[in-house]
Amino acid sequence: MYENILIPVDGSEVSANAAREGLNLAGRLGSSVTFMYVVDVSILTMPDAETAMVNADIIRESIVKQGNEVVDALMAEAGGVKTEKLIVEGDVHEEIVRVSGERKADLIVMGTHGRRGINRLLLGSVAESVARRAHCAVLLVRPR
Repeated sequence: MYENILIPVDGSEVSANAAREGLNLAGRLGSSVTFMYVVDVSILTMPDAETAMVNADIIRESIVKQGNEVVDALMAEAGGVKTEKLIVEGDVHEEIVRVSGERKADLIVMGTHGRRGINRLLLGSVAESVARRAHCAVLLVRPR
């Protein structure tokens, strides 16, 4: 049914819970999992171009390091599930949709904060955007 599961994570407890759900499902189905961490380029832009060049590299390195730590910790929980790590840079929802297509994912498992009303309007929803645009099934895991 689902052979190739993509699990985007961001270091939050919500995404960790979703990752564990995805690993559990993958273990039951014999699926492989790709953990994905997106370095959000929108936070790397600063008003002063000279400062931005120096600081963007430092910030990028820090975010990539954090992404590796987050994914490595989840991969350590994988048991017998075949896992792969992918760190990419770009717009979060666009990268998730792009990678799911390139990797021919059968399922995307991701967390959602379940925001409603004005919070959703102001903050947007990566999960909602992915669910609307993905070319495969999307399992959204809400906070416990």
